[in-house]
Amino acid sequence: MNKSMYIVYGWLFFVTLYAQPSYRVATESQKKEIIEKITQASNAMKTMQCVFTQEKELSFMNDKVVWEGKMFYKQPNKIRWEYTKPIAFIFAMDGKNILMDTGNNQTTVRANSSKLFSSMSDIIIGGVSGAGLIDSPDFTAQFVVGNNDYRITLTPLKKEVKDLYDQIQLFVNKSDSRIQHVELVEKGGDKTLILLKNMQTNTTINDEIFSRK
Repeated sequence: MNKSMYIVYGWLFFVTLYAQPSYRVATESQKKEIIEKITQASNAMKTMQCVFTQEKELSFMNDKVVWEGKMFYKQPNKIRWEYTKPIAFIFAMDGKNILMDTGNNQTTVRANSSKLFSSMSDIIIGGVSGAGLIDSPDFTAQFVVGNNDYRITLTPLKKEVKDLYDQIQLFVNKSDSRIQHVELVEKGGDKTLILLKNMQTNTTINDEIFSRK
């Protein structure tokens, strides 16, 4: 074998070695421990506010569509996503009603008015806190352990959610057992990545923020 072939094989070995995934499948005991840690962190997080970046990869476009905004959460089921760039849009739930405001049009519906709205409410709350989602009977879940985080892959079982998403992936920081970003994989292959940044927990958040524009 000549010298050039040794170089090629050496390069292939290097690529193969370092291309191996850094995650490993969690054992049953690890899975139980992860669920317990996330549940404890969720119970301790009475409120949370942060900024977020939302990136959407469309199958028919090379560039990503990027939104920015602010998010507010309050136990057990109040949440507000306020998009500020590139357009203004508000999605808020006060536990009973869902408010959607585009600036030109405002709509309010009951959260339990349909199975889809009810399921989406659970996903949105669970995607922030983990509560009721990581061990939900409405999903099959795979837990893997990385160097700095846990990745939980949820595959929906309910038709109304399966029609929208193939998978929902939660990435949980090992250090505080909080969700740091969420990836939504849609039926057509489009992906949405939501990154939560600059989190502040257990600060005072007035209830009215979840029911007004």
